[in-house]
Amino acid sequence: MSNRIRLSANLGSPERQRLAEQAELLIRALRSRENSVQELAIVQLSLLGPKVVPYLATALEKALEEVDSGRGAYSSKSDPERGIEGICRTLGIIKDSSTVLDLAEAMPRREAVEALAKIGGERALELVIGTIENDSSKGGPLRIYETRVSSAGGEDNSEFVKRVFILFGSTGRKRLEEQARKGSPSKREAIAEILRILETGSRP
Repeated sequence: MSNRIRLSANLGSPERQRLAEQAELLIRALRSRENSVQELAIVQLSLLGPKVVPYLATALEKALEEVDSGRGAYSSKSDPERGIEGICRTLGIIKDSSTVLDLAEAMPRREAVEALAKIGGERALELVIGTIENDSSKGGPLRIYETRVSSAGGEDNSEFVKRVFILFGSTGRKRLEEQARKGSPSKREAIAEILRILETGSRP
């Protein structure tokens, strides 16, 4: 909500109006199922930097509402899930800590998880660890990180989890080790698997 308030307050000047038009066009392009179109939009938005964060945050909220309500116009040209993916990837490149709670709404999508890891910090780490829970009926703790779209490039979940916690560095590993000692039984089992991945790079 704060992003929306900030956004409304800044639309007065011609420069802001021009930025709003540019952001709208680029954010719309994030929904394209053409990887080259989406990637170009991500590059252009990330070059604009923190000043487009309010537009991205508002667009993310709207896209999530669209998906949750079933209003999504899934077609070859417009896919709200693709939009969510692209926004999360862009926010991960910009690394604005004010977007941590916005990204939390998009979890456990792997793009949101990775963006939080890139931003870093205690709050982002807590949110990511909060998604980890062992559930053998659903394929274990890594199953939740399966991508909802087709741009993951064939990377499996163990490789993804390893990369995420490498981004969090020693702080992330320390927090995992703490959870492995004091979490719930299912939590400890899930954390143990992730620690094995960090040591070996593959699932046991």
